[in-house]
Amino acid sequence: MNTQATYSAKNNARLMRIQKVSRLMRYCVLLNLVFNLGFWLIHFPPWKDDWNLHALWFVLAESLLIFWFWKLAQLFGFYQRGIIFSPETIRCIKMLGVVCLIGWSLNFTARLLFRPGPVAPEAPTHSQAVVVKKSVYHMGFLSFDFGTGVDFGLLLVGASVSLAAWIMDEGRKLKEDQELTV
Repeated sequence: MNTQATYSAKNNARLMRIQKVSRLMRYCVLLNLVFNLGFWLIHFPPWKDDWNLHALWFVLAESLLIFWFWKLAQLFGFYQRGIIFSPETIRCIKMLGVVCLIGWSLNFTARLLFRPGPVAPEAPTHSQAVVVKKSVYHMGFLSFDFGTGVDFGLLLVGASVSLAAWIMDEGRKLKEDQELTV
């Protein structure tokens, strides 16, 4: 049997697996997008009269999340069509990273804007001072809060995805240059 034909058959089987899984993932992402859009419209309908800054901020964050789901569905659509290392695919991955960075910025800004105000201290009934110190360290899966009250996980994910997309793009350009060199 021809080794070139064997190699081609293996690659076709791999590509078909990628396409099938990508189709399934694209449907899951689109279903999640529809669910989030429905949740958004139920809780913050456009005809609602009592809009406030919190509601507008939620709409902004939810719009960004819906855009992220749309770009993720677009990425799986590229994979479903067998377009894996194209400039469009890499741009899509870069955009997912940038959206994560923007999402982190929105969360950080919301934390600053919507922080509860200071509570007036009560008049002391004793002359004895009490010092309360609270230290919090929280680290979960892709959640990094080092006692600051700010989760740096999404920032790390966004930066990592953007960096990986940049490296993929540079690798794609190197491969194109190698193919042109005789």
